[in-house]
Amino acid sequence: MTKPLRVLIADDSEDDALLVIRELGRGGYGVVHRRVQTRDDMRQALATETWDVVLSDYSMPGFSAGAALDTLKESGIDVPFIIISGTIGEESAVNALKAGAHDFLLKSQLARFVPALDRELREAEVRRERRRAVEALRESELKYRRIVETAREGIWMIDAQSRTTYANRRMAEMLGSTPEALVGSYLFDFMGDDWKAVAGGPEQQRQGIMEQHEFQLRRRDGSEFWALLSTNPIKDDDGHLIGALAMVTDVTEQKKLQEQLMVSDRMASIGTLAAGVAHEINNPLAAVLANLQLGVSELEQVRARPGESDLRNLHEGLLDALEAAERVRNIVRDLKMLSRSQDEHRGPVDLQGVVESSLRMVWFEIRHRARLVKDFRPLPPVIANESRLGQVCLNLLVNAAQAIEEGSADANEIRVATYTDSQGRGVVEIRDTGAGMTPEVQRRLFMPFFTTKPPGVGTGLGLSICHRIIASLGGDITVESVVGKGTTFRVSLPAAPPGTIEAPPAEPSVAPAVRRGRILVIDDEPWILSAVRRNLSFEHEVTITTSALDAIKRIASGESFDIILCDLVMPYVTGMDLHAEVVRIDPEQAQRIIFLTGGAFTPRARAFLDEIPNLRLEKPFDQGELRALVNDRLRPSASGHSDVQIDDQANPPPGTSTPSGVPQELQGRRPSRHF
Repeated sequence: MTKPLRVLIADDSEDDALLVIRELGRGGYGVVHRRVQTRDDMRQALATETWDVVLSDYSMPGFSAGAALDTLKESGIDVPFIIISGTIGEESAVNALKAGAHDFLLKSQLARFVPALDRELREAEVRRERRRAVEALRESELKYRRIVETAREGIWMIDAQSRTTYANRRMAEMLGSTPEALVGSYLFDFMGDDWKAVAGGPEQQRQGIMEQHEFQLRRRDGSEFWALLSTNPIKDDDGHLIGALAMVTDVTEQKKLQEQLMVSDRMASIGTLAAGVAHEINNPLAAVLANLQLGVSELEQVRARPGESDLRNLHEGLLDALEAAERVRNIVRDLKMLSRSQDEHRGPVDLQGVVESSLRMVWFEIRHRARLVKDFRPLPPVIANESRLGQVCLNLLVNAAQAIEEGSADANEIRVATYTDSQGRGVVEIRDTGAGMTPEVQRRLFMPFFTTKPPGVGTGLGLSICHRIIASLGGDITVESVVGKGTTFRVSLPAAPPGTIEAPPAEPSVAPAVRRGRILVIDDEPWILSAVRRNLSFEHEVTITTSALDAIKRIASGESFDIILCDLVMPYVTGMDLHAEVVRIDPEQAQRIIFLTGGAFTPRARAFLDEIPNLRLEKPFDQGELRALVNDRLRPSASGHSDVQIDDQANPPPGTSTPSGVPQELQGRRPSRHF
């Protein structure tokens, strides 16, 4: 079987060319050839046709092997170039090989021509394969770089010592740097202090564990952003860890959206319960008003007919009013616990207390649908956010209630159980005897926006948000359901480590006597001032004012108070403004401020309360609780001084004062727009 071969021959002799073609035919080649005698002819042949080999005479009139070789090089075509000459000296042959010729032969000795050609054709094919591989590699690398450099995700590679070996452009932009500047930088330079506590990091990578975590990454300028890191270990052929690859996505906006969705879902839950909560508040509120009105009437009779009225009814009425007001306060506290939308603090949480609080809020929704059975057993505190946990419990309880039709409360049951499982986790179990769910519904239950409720009743976000909250706390939420028999949701959370649970303070065997103190009370509500003065004036000298500006003037003029009770939110000058001025005027007295707050509803107020060490008392507060707090602050310590903490490090901020001691910027201030 002949092998096709296209041959370009540079020779001035047709006979010599035919001699070569004949030899190739003997060697098994089917030859197609063209003979050229000038540089231009050769250029034209190379440009218009494809050749497998170029054969050239060494010396021709007006042309030569050297010129033919140069012409082939100029074309950029890589095919074997073999010189076949009648006479060629050894030195000339060596120079030709150095110039790029692949072989040389004498026309009188063509016996090795075909083997030499076979060899050169094989080597030419090897060179072509190598070029194709290099080109494919170059194309692959170019494609890879295009993908990597245009990716919307950051791509971050580190070595076994957590040093950056590569970062794409998007990753560098996220970190406020350049790819070149990041090379060699240490991974943990860009991560918060909780990195090693939250994830195993390098140790996990050594074990070949693929991970996905959310972190706050720190840019070069010190600002931070939320990122999702999906990390994979990189190992050598022997299985040794040589680094890691991370795909990084900026999820700051998603975090904000998730927070908004959580708040929306929480507000939707409160909206669902609004009528019930209003009913729960109106009942005790009606009792408060009725008993207080009767009490006023009784007192008027006492004043009109001294000695003839029986005060027992008045006493009983006031006790009933107090109990009803206590119920209103508990409901308000439950709502405040749920509505802390921006508070992300985690700490030991009484899981049973959160369940009880949620039950009080959802009771009106349950009472017309089912009997409520509580099976509470001991369980440990869990590390969580009270507000987030309350949102989960409220969602699950509302779902349990809405799974049961109204009007058959005696025939249905919602059972709420708390206990400790075999792993030491705190567990909340909510079981209803409602309609139940099919397996298909259960599989999609925790997907965002999936709901079986009619339009306008459910958002489809509640259970997906519950799942995300519990997963973020290291717990799990499971469901068991049978159509027609009911559903059980089970939430399990890890117990708080022993070191995170504060031991209750030891009670002193004999409480020292309370000394009479000077107390300043600032609140823009006169009736609160009157109540506090009546409560404390039996034991202490109490000064009240509705103006924080007036309080600042008193302190600036030299008045000293053992305790300053101050409302946080007031018009004109807030409690925060007052604190800043007292720190400047008299740092010692600033330590004695106790804030009375109905709730920190703005970022400024929340940040302020997080930063200062001062005590705070939430409204509505118990008068006995207030009196105990004040008296505890005024009990002498072992050294004979009152128990008032003084911060020797407090340095007043720079500022100028008017002759009255009140800064010019606070004089004539309009109401604050922060609240």
